[in-house]
Amino acid sequence: MPHHPIEQPQESEQLLSPEQQDALTHCLARFGQEPGGLLPLLHSLQDSLGFIPRAAVPAIAEALNLSRAEVHGVVSYYPHLREQPHGRTLIQICRAEACKSRGGDALFAHAQETLGCQAHGTSADGSVTLEPVYCLGLCAQSPAVMVDESEVHARMTADRLDALLEEIQQKRLEAKADEAQAAIENEAFAAARIYVPRDAAALAVGADAVAQALQRECEARGLAVELVRNGSRGLLWLETLVEVETAQGRVAYGPVQVADVPGLLDAGMLQGRSHALCHGLTEQMPYLARQERLTFARVGIVDPLSLRDYEAHGGWQGLRAAAAMAPEAIVQQVLDSGLRGRGGAAFPAGIKWKTVAAAPGPQKYIACNADEGDSGTFADRLLMEGDPFCLIEGMAIAGLAVGATQGYIYVRSEYPHSIVMLNEAIARASAAGWLGANVAGSGKAFYLQVRKGAGSYVCGEETAMLESIEGKRGIVRAKPPLPAIEGLFGKPTVINNVITLATVPIILARGAAFYQGYGMGRSRGTLPFQLAGNIAHGGLVEKAFGLTLRELVQDFGGGTASGRPVKAIQVGGPLGSYVAPENWDDPLDYEAYAAKGNVVGHGGLVVHDDSADMAQLARYAMEFCAIESCGKCTPCRIGSTRGVEVIDRITRQGGAEHAANVALLESLCDTMQHGSLCAMGGMTPYPVRSALQHYPQDFGIEPVQTVNPA
Repeated sequence: MPHHPIEQPQESEQLLSPEQQDALTHCLARFGQEPGGLLPLLHSLQDSLGFIPRAAVPAIAEALNLSRAEVHGVVSYYPHLREQPHGRTLIQICRAEACKSRGGDALFAHAQETLGCQAHGTSADGSVTLEPVYCLGLCAQSPAVMVDESEVHARMTADRLDALLEEIQQKRLEAKADEAQAAIENEAFAAARIYVPRDAAALAVGADAVAQALQRECEARGLAVELVRNGSRGLLWLETLVEVETAQGRVAYGPVQVADVPGLLDAGMLQGRSHALCHGLTEQMPYLARQERLTFARVGIVDPLSLRDYEAHGGWQGLRAAAAMAPEAIVQQVLDSGLRGRGGAAFPAGIKWKTVAAAPGPQKYIACNADEGDSGTFADRLLMEGDPFCLIEGMAIAGLAVGATQGYIYVRSEYPHSIVMLNEAIARASAAGWLGANVAGSGKAFYLQVRKGAGSYVCGEETAMLESIEGKRGIVRAKPPLPAIEGLFGKPTVINNVITLATVPIILARGAAFYQGYGMGRSRGTLPFQLAGNIAHGGLVEKAFGLTLRELVQDFGGGTASGRPVKAIQVGGPLGSYVAPENWDDPLDYEAYAAKGNVVGHGGLVVHDDSADMAQLARYAMEFCAIESCGKCTPCRIGSTRGVEVIDRITRQGGAEHAANVALLESLCDTMQHGSLCAMGGMTPYPVRSALQHYPQDFGIEPVQTVNPA
């Protein structure tokens, strides 16, 4: 269903103020002639004014040759577009599964009580507007909060939220400029080199303050240091993870807070000496040493915006190879590698590419789906913020392979740091000739743009994403025609997600056989598994297919953060199943999981301990579907709403009515699974049915007792 009620624009519009008119004129000049320019135009106008005035709709419609209803329909559809100003500060608290597993619901209730307002409301003094948000990509550091759609906070507690709100009320929040990190492109430094991550996972726990403290303290002591802002290594429970370069290799310290800095320097951190926070050589830490990092080989190692760093660590080798190959040879390499889409559906990437390459037409597109909205998933964000050139290189290779000259990266609005990083990386890659009119000296053109989403989960579905890039409401398209034949703006389009495209460079650089050497069965290569929820060592683990959930959760993850037994593990995001405990030792493999009604998906895991109420988590799955449905098909739109009601009756009633409602829930799930237009409604039954099947007691159902014959 639509996210906001749709109202018809009134003919008697209120006039724009001079400031609003100036902002609108600027936005129209910048985006008015751009294909699909409505959504970026609306974002730009909202960034300037804080909201989108209703009075701007007629002028936008006229300039873009759209009806007022079309413009207003887009504004009203996306949760992150606003027709009214919010309070002086906007607080968004994550309500997704990973944050729920660590007290996110209680935190939101505490915020409502403290501010004296409900969700989407504003405190009486107008200072703070409170909104729920469905995943900030900080799932291994939950609960997570975002301030003013830019400043992130993780591991949030009620006390920490109170302190944050107190700062807001007293107007003592310091404006944090998003400092552009200059690439280190010149001479070597004699100074000690210190690495402090600058991606959202690190920023959310104070990495900027740690970097400033290190710089300040070293200057006061007369110590020469070179501070490099890298990406996160993915050991998120240790953020802020500071590394120091020594003759033996990098030495890791973490989690470092500002108060730790003087003691670390006293102990000889710049020389890699021992300290309570020291973990030894980073590469020898068991969590990293046991991984097979192919796609994430550079993440956490390089300065993400340094072209020199990227090339020194193997960057552009795949694009150089592709530039010297025939397009069909590039496609064949991807086919032979066995690479399958890492966005969830696991469709062979090479087949998509081959179809688009063979499609007639002078204009083709590459569309990267970076709308990583599933709770428990953050691999795309880590890569975009830690190694953006890798994604750019993969998209350029795809363009050469299929004859596409334009690419778009569709990034969710909840990832402001990713958007900033990608835009800067695209500018630098273009200036260096890796993008533009003559890609890597190939004589072929490929241009790249970032398109920002606006809070719609269903835009992670590929056709809804295309609609959004075109500047429309993110409504799912019926298929056929397939996007490979008739996709973006009606042209043949390759659609892959971030990890799929970022994996292509190593395949072209090292060869298809190299990548085929990892994995099992038809699941070749590696997958970045993401450990989130109630887990001690949350983070990213890139491993070849074939390891088990138990290895991931116990050996890498260290069990639950609460110390209580693991009760449930959801794999594949909010539409994924709760895998039965007896299957936790099964090898992770696309076909093996599908055979048991499970999905590997994007590789995200959300862990719950034995205090979790599985009936309430099943209810949340239905509620989430009702909130996020695009509304196009009845089974999803109506079925999810009825699902919430039926689960409520199951948890309240007993006797014959209880059994009848359980049967009704099963029937409803069957209708949604087989009747919905896309995976939003079609897969919502997965978590509901698996919770009902594996944890019947939580629904008031006594498990069937097996009687052994005498």
